[in-house]
Amino acid sequence: MKTKVDKLSAATTVFVVAVILAMTILSCKQLFADPVQYLIMANADTQELYFSHQLEDDGVFSVSYIHSVNKTNVEEYYRLENGDLYLFKARYRSFGAGVATEVAPGQTLRYEDGYMIIENIHYQLPKLVYKVGTISDPLIHIGSQSWHMKELAPSLTSVQFTIQSKPKPIISFSN
Repeated sequence: MKTKVDKLSAATTVFVVAVILAMTILSCKQLFADPVQYLIMANADTQELYFSHQLEDDGVFSVSYIHSVNKTNVEEYYRLENGDLYLFKARYRSFGAGVATEVAPGQTLRYEDGYMIIENIHYQLPKLVYKVGTISDPLIHIGSQSWHMKELAPSLTSVQFTIQSKPKPIISFSN
């Protein structure tokens, strides 16, 4: 005849095995989860790392700057698609050297709050390089956060943006 201690011991064993099994299943799920994508900004010549930040789930970031010729704000929007970077939208105040003057087939142009916005661009970028200026201060935008390139890299440095996949952390203490 089983005693209460034997029944309690058996119940504890079943519980411990269930917890271990649950943890194993969760660990395996984590191992096969999609990796987290990070935007990397590094020196285009030396590859010295200046900036690394996790992209949001949509894989979107933008860079804004004051155009060197027409002296108005330009913002270019990029998205990660199947491991490649694409320019998918541009926003600017006026036409001029270095900004689009025509809308290609499939693209749309609209006006909003004094800006011209070209959407549906879908231009694949084999390499994305910006120059950190001495006067203009380009900004990197991911979600609601922004960073001044001048605070991240020396002036007159050519910086290259790439995407790096990293395993999703099992436990995260930040957003």
